[in-house]
Amino acid sequence: MKVLAVIPARWASARFPGKPLKEICGKAMIHWVWDQTVQAQSVTQTVIATDDDRIIEYCQSHDLEVVMTADTHPTGSDRLAEVAQKIEADVYVNVQGDEPLIEPATIDAVTGCLLSVMERGIEVATGYIEGATDAQLDDPSVVHLVPTLDGCVLTFSRLPVPYPMAETMPRNVHVGLYAFSRKALLLFPELERGPVERAESIEVMRYLEHGFRVAGVPVEPGSIGVDTPEDLAEVEAILEARA
Repeated sequence: MKVLAVIPARWASARFPGKPLKEICGKAMIHWVWDQTVQAQSVTQTVIATDDDRIIEYCQSHDLEVVMTADTHPTGSDRLAEVAQKIEADVYVNVQGDEPLIEPATIDAVTGCLLSVMERGIEVATGYIEGATDAQLDDPSVVHLVPTLDGCVLTFSRLPVPYPMAETMPRNVHVGLYAFSRKALLLFPELERGPVERAESIEVMRYLEHGFRVAGVPVEPGSIGVDTPEDLAEVEAILEARA
């Protein structure tokens, strides 16, 4: 199977405009994500999907495969669906463009999860970290995931679900990395955004609200999403310490 990893790179971030080209230890953040992604053994091709000429120029000057997409996409998965119209593959993996510490093994785990469940008619997979920290339980920017007993997802929420009424159980943190079959990805922008997706701003809820199943697989913690200059400084400190 051809597995295409797509790294969405949007310029106009509300909290941190231009962050794909912000330097970390002398290299653009999007370049760090690329270098991690191409190490994934399951990935046969990698492309950056952007809406900005400055990112196109950087990628072309550094031999990173890039494709221009519209600047009107409300989510990264909508941007991926446009890429699927341009580049044919069997599986598409959405690798967040603001996670320079993403581990290749995490990408392989989510891709492998999808490949293992497609024969069950499940065509979307994602990852999660088992056990939320106290800080994550109080942070509405963190999305929690409730797994089913057969390796799928019951629900996602920014509330730390499930509520421990009768007994406690670990709360899990969703990792915003998705693998799609071509069919499921092309369907995504055709589906109406449901009330839960609109309320919680969790794009993968679109599949659940329309009755589709999403597979979930535990992955190791360690990646950090860069949403602010403070996050960028934290990632740079980690990479400097590793060097």
